Amino acid sequence: MRNRTADPRRLALDTLLKVERDKAYANLSLSNMLQEGNLSRVDQALLFRLVYGTVSMRLSLDFALQSHLRRDISSLPDAIRNILRLGAYQIMYLDKIPHSAAVDESVKLAHRYGHRGTAGLVNAVLRKIAVAPEPSWPSRNDDLVSHLSVRYSHPRFLVERYIKRLGEAEAEQLLIANNTVADFCIRSNRLRISPDVLQMRLMDEGVTSCQGKLACESLYLDKAPDFTGELFRQGYYTVQGEASAYVSLMLDPQPGETVVDLCAAPGGKSTHLAELMENEGAVFAVEANSSRLRLVSENAARLGTSIVKVVHAKVENAREYTPIADRVLLDAPCSGFGVLRHKPDIKYHRSEKDITALSAMQNQMIIQAADLVRAGGRLVYSVCTTEPEETNEVVETLLRGRGDYSLIREVRLWPHRDGTDGFYIAVLDRKELGAS
Repeated sequence: MRNRTADPRRLALDTLLKVERDKAYANLSLSNMLQEGNLSRVDQALLFRLVYGTVSMRLSLDFALQSHLRRDISSLPDAIRNILRLGAYQIMYLDKIPHSAAVDESVKLAHRYGHRGTAGLVNAVLRKIAVAPEPSWPSRNDDLVSHLSVRYSHPRFLVERYIKRLGEAEAEQLLIANNTVADFCIRSNRLRISPDVLQMRLMDEGVTSCQGKLACESLYLDKAPDFTGELFRQGYYTVQGEASAYVSLMLDPQPGETVVDLCAAPGGKSTHLAELMENEGAVFAVEANSSRLRLVSENAARLGTSIVKVVHAKVENAREYTPIADRVLLDAPCSGFGVLRHKPDIKYHRSEKDITALSAMQNQMIIQAADLVRAGGRLVYSVCTTEPEETNEVVETLLRGRGDYSLIREVRLWPHRDGTDGFYIAVLDRKELGAS
């Protein structure tokens, strides 16, 4: 029998079950699976593709599968439902896997997780999918929202929001972009190595890269690097998306300054700020979650950013533990609709009610963050989402109530326009004392 931990399809199924049953995040579950399994880099890549693709296209897959089922797909045993999704994803969206292999491997899983009857069901349904991989989607002319929602596997409310703000054509481009596999991105540690030299060192390990357009220290890789190798262990780079790195550049911290980073875990922005400051001054990394705060300490130690000082506190209590700062960064908790390429399960975990609740929290946090900035200092507010209630409306509410702040710059990044994660970044300067 094949080694359980060496079978990427079985590990993918285990991950999908955790995501569906426990509402676990795919990226975190995958990390645990990789620690348990002894997979080659090729099988690791397949595992990631299977999980992210199947989760991302779940609505589309269920629609296609349902047309070949006599019972509702939701009534099937969890394992069999997800085996069908895994198999259908390989047939419908992966060109390099033969349809016969996708069917056969799925049937094997069905025998292990079910019985002869369920294995027969999986075999019959997936063979029908293989004959006609492109289903008859809901009519675009009769119901545009349903067509886009099912065709591109996004919840209706999100499709409606995109169409209202962007129009039909651009909304469709965004839906397509949200379902693409994001290029692997790292940030070079400018305290230890330049981006150019890091690129050459990565090339020696068989990894090619190109620099980002917004942040030169961001490198897009053609494959995941070796996290057990010297380059990572010695702190020459860390994993961080370019849009996230751009946030710290917008804050523009200077050597010797005092900076506060609110909601700091896992430490990507805190360490970047310290690097930009040439490791001179102080960066107070404030985080309420103690286990996530440890990640900040670990990353700062590995990268050699000794000026990062971790603070275990909520945003509302930060003033008790940090000094008034030259610059404050609030990367607020949000719905995460800008990072669906990395966290596709958000599409099924979030609702419009979440946007309303998060907006209320963000409006409180930005006021608390504004009180931490000295006169003449700078506040940057950022979120990895696209929705107005969590982005510009939060900043507009602050400005209406705080005459001592002015909006200097506002940036929106979109997957379909910029090739980055979806981010909103607002730069606000606090007026000098006595300034009108």
